[in-house]
Amino acid sequence: MARNSTMRKVSLRNIASHKLRLALTVLAVVLGTAFISGAFMFTNALSNTFDSAVNSAYSDVDAVVSGEEGAPGVTVEQRESIDGEDMVARTNVTASTTVVVATGGAEDPEPIQTGGGTSSLTIWYAPEDVVGNPIEMVDGSAPETAEEVAVNAAGAENFGVSVGDELLVVDPETRYEVTVTGMYEQELDQGASLMISVPENVYLDRYTDGTHAGELLVAGTDGTDPQELVDYLTATYPELGVETGEQLAEEVSELISTALDFVNYFLIAFGLVALLVGTFLIANTFSMIVAQRTKEFALLRALGASRGQITRSVILEAFIVGLIGSALGVLAGMGLVALIKAFMASQDAALPGSGLGLSTSAVIVPIVLGTVVTIISAWAPARKAGQVEPVEAMRSTEASTSQPLIVRTVAGVILLAVGILLGLGGALWEDGTTANRAWLVGGGALSLIVGFFLAGPALSLPIVPTFGRLIGAPFGAIGKLASTNSRRNPRRTSTTAFALALGIALVTVIGMLGQTMKNSVSDLLESNISADYVLTGPTTGSFPTPREVPQRAAETDGVAETITYSSIPVASDGIYSSSFGPGGGVSNVIQGDPADMVATEAIEGTTDISEDGMIATESFAAEQGWSVGDVLELTAPGISPAATDVEVVGIYEDNDILNSSVISQGAVERLELPNDITQILAVGVNGEEGIDMDQLRANLEDSVADLLVVQVMSQEDVTGMAGQSVNQMLNILYSLLALAIIIAILGIVNTLTLSVIERRQELGMLRAVGAQRRQVRTMIILESVQIAVFGAVAGVLLGLFLGWAFLEALSNTGIENIAVPWAMVGGVLVGSLVVGVLAAIFPAQRAAKTPPLDAISD
Repeated sequence: MARNSTMRKVSLRNIASHKLRLALTVLAVVLGTAFISGAFMFTNALSNTFDSAVNSAYSDVDAVVSGEEGAPGVTVEQRESIDGEDMVARTNVTASTTVVVATGGAEDPEPIQTGGGTSSLTIWYAPEDVVGNPIEMVDGSAPETAEEVAVNAAGAENFGVSVGDELLVVDPETRYEVTVTGMYEQELDQGASLMISVPENVYLDRYTDGTHAGELLVAGTDGTDPQELVDYLTATYPELGVETGEQLAEEVSELISTALDFVNYFLIAFGLVALLVGTFLIANTFSMIVAQRTKEFALLRALGASRGQITRSVILEAFIVGLIGSALGVLAGMGLVALIKAFMASQDAALPGSGLGLSTSAVIVPIVLGTVVTIISAWAPARKAGQVEPVEAMRSTEASTSQPLIVRTVAGVILLAVGILLGLGGALWEDGTTANRAWLVGGGALSLIVGFFLAGPALSLPIVPTFGRLIGAPFGAIGKLASTNSRRNPRRTSTTAFALALGIALVTVIGMLGQTMKNSVSDLLESNISADYVLTGPTTGSFPTPREVPQRAAETDGVAETITYSSIPVASDGIYSSSFGPGGGVSNVIQGDPADMVATEAIEGTTDISEDGMIATESFAAEQGWSVGDVLELTAPGISPAATDVEVVGIYEDNDILNSSVISQGAVERLELPNDITQILAVGVNGEEGIDMDQLRANLEDSVADLLVVQVMSQEDVTGMAGQSVNQMLNILYSLLALAIIIAILGIVNTLTLSVIERRQELGMLRAVGAQRRQVRTMIILESVQIAVFGAVAGVLLGLFLGWAFLEALSNTGIENIAVPWAMVGGVLVGSLVVGVLAAIFPAQRAAKTPPLDAISD
């Protein structure tokens, strides 16, 4: 017991006496655990915000009544009947419509840009008539006519709207001017969105079909139990859906929580990558520390300490370092979340009611994980420390002798070969399923990574010193010395470079994926879009193309034909078939010849449904059992009892845009459906023969300019926009992977700093025989550059092979024409030189300041 107590004191004093070494090791743990902790907290914060919003929306709501299945809400008659029930005090219709709001009136409109928020039009209810979330009029008066609106006060302040202002409102149907008569406050409103409200009768008249009122929020009379009210309404109106507000809030919160799980897993995955990279840094650090303390361990062994005690003392140090680093990582995670929230608030996307997202899992999991990883990383060095013999205390130096690399090199080469074979197998196995091919590539990636880790020291021996001599040639003897130093400890050089190689390999794979996706999307759109121009509504949000666009486009000078592509809730033989796949409650409808807008190659029959009929892709027709000449029943379930027949007039090759079936507008018009259920997705335009395309574009832009929301896009514009979406996704991934690169850079700093400490006598001797400080700095920088470039080159080669194999395995999913982002690869290699220089600044300064006589006397 006394011995154990003594060894604990030795461990604690050792940690306290090497503060720099402690700080560098702790930092690696902090970065990995901070990301994991931050991921938990951020998703908790998001969940808290949504829960607060949902609970606020349904607080004091006794019952929520929805319409029959497939219907857009309860009917007007059902709403009037529910209002008349003795147990019902009042009802509110809950509905909103996305709009675009502009200041300056119709003459000189200036759209209000809401950024991450939205502009929406809702129904105004006086505070005493509201069911649910209470509101308060804080300025002006309530709207009473169709030309008057009330605006949320926080949004009005944010976007510069005042009482008395004239606003232009653009909706999918039309545009009109209104006057702001009042401002109101609502719980949790942070002003990121602009909400304008109109009287109920105005909204129902403008934005419903006249038959359906929408979903109802119901308040019971005083003393009525919500569940009792729900039971009564369910029994009285069995065709309607009825729930308590509390039940609906729980269901919505659960759906949101499920959706946010993906975000959490995604962020945690990158946190684990960072922790994996940090693991090698921690292991490398402990290996160097053990090597430097050989004499110390030998003296302890000579004084009676057992092997187990030495091993346990190092494990204890690792436990303390892991615990401190993980705890600091949780605090850093809190700071990270606070920074993200502050940034989101600056972008008008605040998270009200979220807090920092602290939870038991957000604290305990990172601490336990970080501590365990640190202990595992230190296990091998700890065992090595326990194997030190007492005789080692008599040696004059602590420098570790190099150990044979034969066994690990052979194992590494075998794993590298296996990894290459698995990668090639997954890439070239054309008859295999995508899942099986991906598993092979994944196994190959794991084998390659482990193989490179094992064989790295042997691989570095012929490469790193050779490169070192090349870059060191201009620096004479100092350059040669730096090259020799990098050869002295290949294990350390390779392990340090490995962390950087792993991060850069991931960046390269994702870069190849992104470049290939951009090229594939561009090729897809360019080969499928046949129209000269495509007119659409805003590319963000749920705002469709205004209904006036087809007519305005058709009347524009230089336009030969227009094709209107819509989404309408109609079904063929009960089957919905939109471009988003079967189901979903809507189908593709086109007015005109689809081939004039989207490239469609007929296999049988015709693709021209300008007058009547419907067409389907070969695979979708086979799946449904349809053939040319079949007559199907066209219906609008839940909207209209009417039905009509539509004939399948053509089968066309599978298409990536119209990937199921298309119904003619003429057939749908026979159902006599209300206009407001049609969503125009896009309008294709083809110019007259000989017209200048730039002039045609200018004419189209003039025709739709006052609609404010319509974009005129060429094929190049559409493909460019798709490329921007891919770039946004990649930027997020690169930002997350940057953490792994940062940890790898810290690994180089750590290794060089510990190397400087280990080589104190050597550096002192150099200074004593005349080496200048700048020469010592140059030597350390050259060593760092060698390590960084070796890691970068290895990472790029691994990434290129794995990226190629992975993309080949996904070829069955439509990803073709594999592209390599050569500019990024070149940037990575050049950047590695910069990384090597930056990482060496602190260790080089420390080495240059080594006092010659003190170092020699040590």
